[in-house]
Parts: sequence; structure tokens; C-alpha cells
Amino acid sequence: MEQFGSLIAAAVVLTVITLLLRNWKPEYAMLLSVGCMVLFTGWTVLRMIPVFSTIGSLAENAGVETVYIKILLRCLGISLLSEIGESLCREAGQVSAASQISLAGKVLILESCLPVYRKLLELSLSLME
Repeated sequence: MEQFGSLIAAAVVLTVITLLLRNWKPEYAMLLSVGCMVLFTGWTVLRMIPVFSTIGSLAENAGVETVYIKILLRCLGISLLSEIGESLCREAGQVSAASQISLAGKVLILESCLPVYRKLLELSLSLME
């Protein structure tokens, strides 16, 4: 928890610096913003490694097929990457590109979940027989 507090403090300081730089050197402000986002994303990914291990262990103990865990993790990855791309585009003032990245991420998640939808439909049909 204290690491998260430090992360928030760093984000606030870097935000203030970025706002000050935006008036003086906008290109440096953009680079600082991207660098901060990469740093914070790296911190987040490192914090998620134990979560992935726990999900895998729980799924294995519960006898859940690994295909479904892979789909869950793929959707999580798509969600995170599309959020990062969308934020970068919005920061650069490219609202249209940010919207397209968001839409593409949602479509990819929907496409990734098709095997789950298929299995649920098959299960529903088998229960109705």
C-alpha cells in the first residue's frame, strides 16, 4: 500500500512538471507524459505477476480448463493495452484515434470471448434436452 502512495505522489509531481513544461516546451511535456505512463505501466504489470500466478493456481485446483484462463488473461491484456494506447492518443490530442483504439480493443475482446460464448450456448442447449 505504501508503494501505491509513492506512485500517486510521483504521478502528482510529474503531472505538475508536465503542466509547467507544456507552456515552455510542449514536446518535452509530451515525452515526459509518455515516459511516466511507461514507468507506471511497468509498475502495474510487475504487481500483476502474482495475480496471474494465483489465478492459474486457483484454476488448476478447481479443474478449470486452461483455455478459459488464457482467454481471460488475453482479454485483460487487450484491455490494458487499449487503455494505454487510448491514453497516449488523448494526451497527444488525437481524440479520434483514441476512440478507434477503444473500439478496436472492445472488438478484440469480443472476438477473444467467442469460444466461451460457444461453450455456454452448447451447455444451454444440452440442459434443454
